[in-house]
Amino acid sequence: MGIDAVLLLKINFAVYCVVFIACLIKNYNFNIILVGLTYLAPLAPLGMTDLNIERFLIVSYCNMIFGIIEVLFFVLTEKPEDTTFDKPYLQQLGGHVLPIVIALVGMSFVSRAGIAPVAVWELSLIALLFISGSVMRVWAVAQLGVLRFKFNIAFRAKQTLKTDGLHGLMRHPTYTAMMLVVLAYAITTHSWVAGVLGVLSALFGFQFRIHFEELALQEQFGEEYKRYRANTPMWFPLGVGPATRRRASKKT
Repeated sequence: MGIDAVLLLKINFAVYCVVFIACLIKNYNFNIILVGLTYLAPLAPLGMTDLNIERFLIVSYCNMIFGIIEVLFFVLTEKPEDTTFDKPYLQQLGGHVLPIVIALVGMSFVSRAGIAPVAVWELSLIALLFISGSVMRVWAVAQLGVLRFKFNIAFRAKQTLKTDGLHGLMRHPTYTAMMLVVLAYAITTHSWVAGVLGVLSALFGFQFRIHFEELALQEQFGEEYKRYRANTPMWFPLGVGPATRRRASKKT
């Protein structure tokens, strides 16, 4: 095992810790702590050997990069009043957050223990899914803005329904983006069992969130949301977008 690989692991861990601590100083919040620890655990520079070095490094870089993206999102969008610990908040914590955390952390540690060499096609697919998902996540959240992106399902003053940009192509592009990242994690495991279980766990978490989120959106925006939902796919753009919605609006 080369000293350079160990050094890279320590650098990734240190960089993430610095960003995480800075975010907590800026906005000390339970939600940020939870998100930060999810990506911190697989970054621990312990347990790497000559046999698992390749997958260990992939896990390290994926968790450092995506973890920094996520904690920065939350430090910019979370407010103290968003952490309520009431029944709806705890419901989302258990049904939405926990399955995704289990998927990400579980697949990360399975990958860290993997000794199978990483094939070129495998690394290429992991990189494609991870980069695409990360860029799309940043893009979608940037389009949503700080008013709409939040941990709990709640509406802030002057919040409007987002129906353009990526949301004109699919109803939940932030979740679609993160599922692409989850798929990258799944491939890194090099295990059908761990990969499929991880994807199913994350998918359950997102579908749980979507169910309650769409109920709240319909209650908040009424007919406007019903029309948007009827003419916009949930996960992927399937030939239904802004033009189709405009034609549908003209008929109503």
